[in-house]
Amino acid sequence: MKYLKPEIINLKSSAEYNEKWLQARIEEDPSIIGLGDLEFRYSEKMMVGGGRLDTILYDPESNRRYEVEIQLGKTDESHIIRTLEYWDIERKRNPQYEHCAVIIAEDITSRFLNVISLFNGYIPFIAIQVKAIKVGDNISLFY
Repeated sequence: MKYLKPEIINLKSSAEYNEKWLQARIEEDPSIIGLGDLEFRYSEKMMVGGGRLDTILYDPESNRRYEVEIQLGKTDESHIIRTLEYWDIERKRNPQYEHCAVIIAEDITSRFLNVISLFNGYIPFIAIQVKAIKVGDNISLFY
């Protein structure tokens, strides 16, 4: 077996592998984020009051929707707040489902991991860190 050294791709600075590319990979196969056998529901959903929710995923077994916000680079305040706002709007608009806020970022800093863990006692909030790795001519995502 031959060893190939992987290269970490910074999605935030990549022209080819950007947020739209990552979003498309998640929507093609939602299972890659590790939350189970989810189904893709919506992409770039316009929100009341402005903004667009990146992706909504659905778990038919638990009747739960996942409101997913994607951020390249490090987590920041605006994306955390946006994720929570979109989750809140969707749960009020569609009370027949359980809802979970999800932020996917390349770098979830310890500061924001702590803030998210504080929210978890009251709000179903999941933070997923993603890395794009290139090995030879192939690229993969690691969550």
